[in-house]
Amino acid sequence: MQEKKERFHGIPMLPYGLLSAVMQESPGNRKEIQITEMAEEGFCFRTARAICSPQKLEVCFYDMERAEYGTVVITEFEICREKEEDFFTQFLVWTEQEEYRRQVQKLVRQYSKYIRLKLEDDGELESELTGYPSEFDGEHCSSLEEQRQYWFAEKAGRAEINMEIPEHTECAIELDCPERYTAYLQKSLPEFYHDYLRKNHLQGSGLEARIPDRIYIGNQFCHLLFPEEELLFAMLEKAKKEFTAVTLSFTYVREILLEDTFALLRKIDHWCSKNELEMECVVNDWGMADFIRKETKYLLPCLGTLLNKRKKDPRINYKKGERDLYSQNSFNADFYQEFLRESFGIERAEWESCGYMQDIPAGKNSLHFPFYQTNTSQYCPLYAVQKEGDRGRQRLVYKCPQYCKNAAFLYPKHLNMIGRYNSLFALDRDFLEDSEQLKRYTDSNIDRLVLNLL
Repeated sequence: MQEKKERFHGIPMLPYGLLSAVMQESPGNRKEIQITEMAEEGFCFRTARAICSPQKLEVCFYDMERAEYGTVVITEFEICREKEEDFFTQFLVWTEQEEYRRQVQKLVRQYSKYIRLKLEDDGELESELTGYPSEFDGEHCSSLEEQRQYWFAEKAGRAEINMEIPEHTECAIELDCPERYTAYLQKSLPEFYHDYLRKNHLQGSGLEARIPDRIYIGNQFCHLLFPEEELLFAMLEKAKKEFTAVTLSFTYVREILLEDTFALLRKIDHWCSKNELEMECVVNDWGMADFIRKETKYLLPCLGTLLNKRKKDPRINYKKGERDLYSQNSFNADFYQEFLRESFGIERAEWESCGYMQDIPAGKNSLHFPFYQTNTSQYCPLYAVQKEGDRGRQRLVYKCPQYCKNAAFLYPKHLNMIGRYNSLFALDRDFLEDSEQLKRYTDSNIDRLVLNLL
């Protein structure tokens, strides 16, 4: 074995995600070990304590081409203690199993290719590993209006949008910025709604057949876009006169805004009491959920998008491997729903159509479409670019001139993605085109559809 130790020249410290191993000292006694060096003739690993001679070893190799792990069981091997340090002991395993040698060669070949592509061109790396069409990354729209036209007005090569919201499903619309608050106050709801669709080139899409039964007021992602108090109560009064239900949307609450936010919630609760109405509040902050539960009588908290988390990305279709588990998240667990009901009185959850079918649990569920949020920053990058000329110079904004009214981050056309407000959003156009997907949702556990256009 001494001769073999002298001949061993391994590759040190390969990323743990590419290579791992399990040692079996006795039946039922399995222990994960860390490989520190790897070669075609064997590998080194370390443990925190001395070990007996293991019965077998299992080495798991990550296959970059198949995006999954493969396991090689090693039963023919020699093992010796290579060195002993204060906190660990290192061992050398020598094996001549052909399958192990073949997997090592394959891993080294794939990892070498990855390093070369990573150093040369990220686009080529993405294309090689996932089939991502990096050749289209240079194609952008030149303005927000052109982007809207590209998404909804152009029909070439795209299926027609023809959505019919079923009668048994509640229809709602989001008012999430000052421009829409003002427009809503100036027009009747039907007139406002048709203008809203026309501005986004969605007239004739079938959406105009249903006037919304409910409006969502506020922004789930940027607290600076929530309406001023006077404007808010003016909209509430208008909605009451038009017999339109209201859901208020709140985002996270910063410490400096706690007192003002709680004071506003008390005023809203008092307004509801005076008008003998209950009102939903979309919460994205556990402190607000607790306050509403304990300090108000007429406000009904709903689980917001930032708390009802899931995997969302417009590039997810390029991911290799299984994606079945994406369809569920923590809200699918019965015990979690019970916890939310008992602790906060939360019975409704807000969901988003996000590029794949989701398993919506029984209960009260709202589905926002066709845009879904992927990232949100408390330190607005759009403000940093407009104010400082540098996206990296972000800071907390106290008073905002609302650059997002006319400015946005535009991304490659094929990603159907945009940076608006302090967040990134992507368009699930398939949801607009696929009537079967809409039917599957509304026939199951979605009882409300919420239109959100940027």
